[in-house]
Amino acid sequence: MTAFGLGPMAGKSMAVAADIVVGETGELLHVPQLPERGLGSDSVGRTASLLPFLSVDLGPRGWRLTARPQLITRQMRDQMDRDLDTLQEVWGESLPRVKAQLMGPWSLAASVELANGHRVLTDRGAVADLHQALLAGAVEHRADLARRFGAEVSLQLDEPLLPQIIAGRVPGTHEFDTIPAIPAEVALARLEEFHADYLHADFLHAAPEWAVASAAPTLLVDFAGLDAPQHVDGLGQHLDAGRRVGLGLNTGDRRAAAIAVARYFDLLGHPREWLVDRVDIYPAAKLPGAKDYAFAAQVADILTRDAGDL
Repeated sequence: MTAFGLGPMAGKSMAVAADIVVGETGELLHVPQLPERGLGSDSVGRTASLLPFLSVDLGPRGWRLTARPQLITRQMRDQMDRDLDTLQEVWGESLPRVKAQLMGPWSLAASVELANGHRVLTDRGAVADLHQALLAGAVEHRADLARRFGAEVSLQLDEPLLPQIIAGRVPGTHEFDTIPAIPAEVALARLEEFHADYLHADFLHAAPEWAVASAAPTLLVDFAGLDAPQHVDGLGQHLDAGRRVGLGLNTGDRRAAAIAVARYFDLLGHPREWLVDRVDIYPAAKLPGAKDYAFAAQVADILTRDAGDL
C-alpha cells in the first residue's frame, strides 16, 4: 500500500509543493500541478504543453488547436521545464519512482476545440491526430523524468469525462449539435495503448463503466459512494481479476477512515490481506495541502499495520 497524490495541489509555489510531496509521499513522488497559478496550469493546459507536434491557443470557450505554435504554447512548455528544474533542486537526481499525470486522450479530445469551434471529439481524424500526439508526448515526458531523476516513471491518465463520453452525454456547441457515444470497447482499446499504471476516472457521478477500468493495473476512484450496489459489484470484479484500486479519502479522523476502508473490504467479501497489496490511498480534496497528504499517509500506515485488527 502506498499513499500518494493525484497531481493537483493547493498553492502557487512549485518548491513548496515539491517539499510537501517528498515529505509525505516518499515512496511515490508525483509531479505537482498548481492550477491556482492561473492560465495554462490546469490539467488540459499542462497536458497540451507536452504535445510535440500540435499547438493550442485560447478560444472563446477554452483551449483550441491551432496550425502554428502560439506564444501561450511556448510559455506553457517553458513553465513545465522550469517546474521540473525546481523539482530536481528539491528532490535531487536519484529517486526510486516518480509519477507523471496527463489528461487522457478521450477527456482531452472533449476539452479541446477545433478551429471551427467544435470539440475535437466530433472529428475522427482530429481525434486520431490528438491521440498520436499525446502518445508521443507521454513517451517524451516519461523519458525526460527518467533522465532527470534516474527513476522508474509511472503514468497516470486522468479521464474525468470518460463516463459521459461513453454514455453520449457530452454537449456540442448548441442543443442540436449531438456528439455520438464512444463504445466502451473503443475507449478501452485507445487507453490501453498508453500502458498507463493508473487510471483516474469519475465513475461515481455517471453511469459506471467498469469495463474500461482494466485500461490500467490500478484504478483511482473516490471512496465516498463506493457502497452503491453497482460499484460493489464492479470493484469486486476488478479486484478479482488481480487488479488494484486507489481510494480517495476526505481528511478527517484517520482511524475512522481506516476502519471504514477495512469494513468495505468485508462488504466486498475480500480478505483484508488484500488491503496491503491491492489498495493505495490518496487525498480526495480537489486541491489538497500538507494536512491532506499527511492524513492519507497516516491512514495507509494504519491499514498496512493493523488491517486485520480494525
